[in-house]
Amino acid sequence: MGIENLRKLITEVTLIDNETWDASFPLFRQKSFRKKEHFLRQGELCRYVGFICSGYTRLYYDWQHTEITKDFNTENSFCGSYASFISGNPSLFNVIAMEPLEVLLINRENLMYLTDKYMCWQKFLRIAMENLFISKENREALFLQANPEERYADLLQQHPDWINRIPLKYLASYLGMTPETISRIRGRK
Repeated sequence: MGIENLRKLITEVTLIDNETWDASFPLFRQKSFRKKEHFLRQGELCRYVGFICSGYTRLYYDWQHTEITKDFNTENSFCGSYASFISGNPSLFNVIAMEPLEVLLINRENLMYLTDKYMCWQKFLRIAMENLFISKENREALFLQANPEERYADLLQQHPDWINRIPLKYLASYLGMTPETISRIRGRK
């Protein structure tokens, strides 16, 4: 099921013929993670990126014995530290399974092989990185320019499925506020 979701995601961006697909999918391997098991720890090298088939991850910094949530990755998206994966430098953050997690893993060598050999993979990766960059730039602007109510409203608009799925304390950390602040905002709605 997960491998078909990956193919569907790719075909939303570019055409991938059967021959290319048949050569591509053996380069991925499926792996399961238990709830609260780390996919990646801060300070480690990210050796794989994972396509999430089921479950979700939380990306967080461990800073002065406090966890600061950076982001969440849900089904049909990728997880890991792409900066670490590409640069070979240690990851600056942790990636942890928040539910039982099923992922398709690919290492750097195999991903680079796919992008070098197949134009569709190169296009897919380029567009995925462009979308990630746009998302991060929008989040940064929101964080710097919006008040807590506006940040919460944006979360409701962009990720309504997160509200009942992700624990309040992690949503609060992601939004840069306390759980009490979110509760007050919810109470006013």
